[in-house]
Amino acid sequence: MGARTTTAPTPTGAEQNQARNGLEGAAHRFAPLWPLILGLAFGRAGLIVASYGSYTSTDEGIFTDGAMLVALVVLALFLVFIVLSKRTISKHVTNVIMRTCVALEAFVLMALAVFDLFGIGDEIERFALSSLCTLVSSGAIYYWLRRARGTSTTTAAVFVFAALIISEVEIYLCTLPVFAGNFVAAALVLLQYPCIIWARRQRQPHDVVSPTQANDYFGFSKTMLQSKQFLTATALGIGCLSIVIGLLRGYPDGTSIAFTPATRIAYAALTIGVSAALIVLVLKRRERVMTVGIFVIMELLACFALIAYAGFPDMLDIGAVFTTTLNALMVGFTWYVIIAFMSYGWRDPYYYAIAGWLVWLGCRAVARIALLAAHELFSNDMLMSAAMGTMVVLSTQVVFVQFLNITRRNAEEQEEQSARRQSMLNIMGLDEHESLADMRQASMKHNAEEMGKQFLLSDREIEVMALYALGYTQKRVAEELFITQGTAHAHIKRIYAKTGLHSRQEILDYLEQYAS
Repeated sequence: MGARTTTAPTPTGAEQNQARNGLEGAAHRFAPLWPLILGLAFGRAGLIVASYGSYTSTDEGIFTDGAMLVALVVLALFLVFIVLSKRTISKHVTNVIMRTCVALEAFVLMALAVFDLFGIGDEIERFALSSLCTLVSSGAIYYWLRRARGTSTTTAAVFVFAALIISEVEIYLCTLPVFAGNFVAAALVLLQYPCIIWARRQRQPHDVVSPTQANDYFGFSKTMLQSKQFLTATALGIGCLSIVIGLLRGYPDGTSIAFTPATRIAYAALTIGVSAALIVLVLKRRERVMTVGIFVIMELLACFALIAYAGFPDMLDIGAVFTTTLNALMVGFTWYVIIAFMSYGWRDPYYYAIAGWLVWLGCRAVARIALLAAHELFSNDMLMSAAMGTMVVLSTQVVFVQFLNITRRNAEEQEEQSARRQSMLNIMGLDEHESLADMRQASMKHNAEEMGKQFLLSDREIEVMALYALGYTQKRVAEELFITQGTAHAHIKRIYAKTGLHSRQEILDYLEQYAS
């Protein structure tokens, strides 16, 4: 973290070193996530190699979206079971499901490799294997997302986009002769087993200390999760954009678009670059990166794809670069939203994972299959482009309006609370100077309590932080709380360690910007 000019006391040498080595500190802080990141990457790589052809083209057509629809039917039945039985899947059953899914995913990849090596297996058998791989790899992905529940905004974003970056590298390495790529992918899939053991020996993801932003899915979901309006708006926004992705991946007639070596590298580089940029922005605590920001990026990618398709009708792979990057970012974003709802939802985590799959991949697959069926009967590329543009605008506007409504509602609630507090002060006969001082102290205490929840601070650490942020010296903090000065100093050091902040001013800034 870069140096900052403040009125706070000069940071110690240790604090200055921490500021200079911000990235190293972040790497150390998020080290417990590595088994989850690798496990999720291995799980996704198996799915993409088996059912998407390692992205040597936008996908494999019916073997991708048709197989996805078959898998979604099975997952939907499981979702109905969860809803009707009102049961929570036990940890033991979850582990059994995971081990079974990994074994079947590796089996499918090896079977496909044998088919390609010896030239056996008809289309029906391949479609069945693709459907099975889509189903079981989804189950493996759910396991890794489930392990990340309870995390913060920052931890979840780092987790999903780091996994996306690594999986893109793995998938590119599998763009070998088909049978060889499948064997390599099968080996990667089996590496999920040691990742499971490794993850159990690490600190839990929810113990990783990192901030949660108030204006974010993780902030909204704590108070708005049971709001059907919020859930519906989120689903509608993702669903509309997913339909656009389904149409773009098979533009204009529903068939897959093949990449050249150059555009395949361009797609991988663009996906990795955007994902890395999102991680950096989240680590820098940029507000609304994972809400409005990512939707703007995805909207722009959809627009660039439409322009490229129209501008280079004989080189559709140029537009496919933007399309496939958009698809990959939607994968990461959907993972992120699923973790948020898993963390604060009142149902079993599988419910939110499957519901997210049904909205995102269901809409995408239906749009693609519909395009394949309808293009033979009615072909109008200009009309289709206009329809996709409309869906892009609709998806983003629905989400933006919902976020604005939530922000407005929060502002109104804060206004009401402030008015009630001022009325109480007037009734008590406090003068204006006393009122402002008391209000500031009460506000600081409230913000410290909210920040304490985010970073799992103890009650005493919350008390110390509130006084410290008000400008109290360590000596005065000790006197106020009837503790020794050394104890107060130890509490402040622990607060710095848990929050990842490095000075009084940074604590104050965080309290004012994120905890209020």
